Amino acid sequence: MIKVLICDDDKAIRDDIEKILKESGYVDYIKKVKNGVEAIEFVKSEKIDLLIIDIDMPYKNGIDTAKEITSVDKDIHIIFVTGFSDYSLESFKVHPVDFIVKPFTSDKIIDSVNIAIDHINSHKLAKTNFIDDTLFVYKIRKQIHMLNFDDIVMFEKNSRAINLYTKDHDIIKFYENFDDLEKRIPPNFFKSHKSYIVNLKLIHKVIPTSKSSLEIRFINFQESATLSKSLEKDFLYRFYRTKRF
Repeated sequence: MIKVLICDDDKAIRDDIEKILKESGYVDYIKKVKNGVEAIEFVKSEKIDLLIIDIDMPYKNGIDTAKEITSVDKDIHIIFVTGFSDYSLESFKVHPVDFIVKPFTSDKIIDSVNIAIDHINSHKLAKTNFIDDTLFVYKIRKQIHMLNFDDIVMFEKNSRAINLYTKDHDIIKFYENFDDLEKRIPPNFFKSHKSYIVNLKLIHKVIPTSKSSLEIRFINFQESATLSKSLEKDFLYRFYRTKRF
């Protein structure tokens, strides 16, 4: 069950978002509050998964509210609603899943919430600390997908999404926090760069490209990944250890 709290000082906006979510069928539980103070009090007494919150509100703005709420419960995911297309740098400190710019459409609300649902479900998987060394499990919307780890070449962080590259040259796009993903993969995968996690079993060679990075090339695969120079020693240790066992 996905629990959503909507926080906006405009009743019409609160009701519009609630109506869109109810009609979508993706959300099981919705509550509404009219300001940041009420939102903070609400999460202190009740668990939620997703907070959809307006940035520009009286008493306490949405950014400060989100900061305080995530300090109460770090597992809450945030979607900001704003009347401005230029987002404040402060808003990124709470790692929002998405931004919804007013006036919004139903499709935009549903798209943002679906992305959040993917993040929430993946985060719950990561928190179980369960790692299956053979199958990678991921969720897209409410569907569960499974893929053999041996068929995965690498994961690439692409803005809010993650691209999964397979040996069959397929690219699968899903949404998950990259740090959560790292907790769910077996030891033969290595985070070589802030944007790459690679399958050590499938690496063909590593080529220096600059003073700070190297290029990872894979067996029978055109796409490459980046290795940060600062991680080279750890990478080589893990690479040779993987080859031995």
